[in-house]
Amino acid sequence: MKTNTTPLLQTPVSGSATKYETLGYVDAHDGVLDCDYAFLAYKETNRDNGQWRVRIKSSQTAGTEFDPAVICAQSRVAAADGQSHFIWGYSFEPSAADPRQIEFRVYVVNDEPQEIEIFVRLRNADHTAAPPKSLRFPWPS
Repeated sequence: MKTNTTPLLQTPVSGSATKYETLGYVDAHDGVLDCDYAFLAYKETNRDNGQWRVRIKSSQTAGTEFDPAVICAQSRVAAADGQSHFIWGYSFEPSAADPRQIEFRVYVVNDEPQEIEIFVRLRNADHTAAPPKSLRFPWPS
C-alpha cells in the first residue's frame, strides 16, 4: 500500500481579498486503478464582508461547497426527519461490482451542523473493499 508523504492537494494561498484556512486532509489509494485520491477541506472567508464557506477539493472526483445558510437549512430538515447526518455534494455509492464509496457527510446536533466527515473507501488490487478512511472536523462557527 502506498503512503503519501507530500499532500497531493494544497490549500490556496490567502490574499488581500480572501483568507483560506485548512480544516483537514485525507488521502487513499485505489489498488485497481493504482491511483491516489486526495481530499482537502478548507474554509474560505471574504475579507471584505466576512462571509465564508467550506470547500472540499478532490484530486480525482468532484469536490463540493458548503454554504452556511444552505447547510443550516438542510440540517433543520435532517433533524426533523430524525437523521443524525446527511450527505452533501458529490458522492460515489458502492455496488455489487464496485465497493468504492465516497461521501461528504454533515453531522447534525440540535438542528445545527456540528461536523463534516470525508468518508472514503476504495479498492484493493484484487477488487475487494479496502479499509475505509475517514476525516471528521468541526463545523466552523
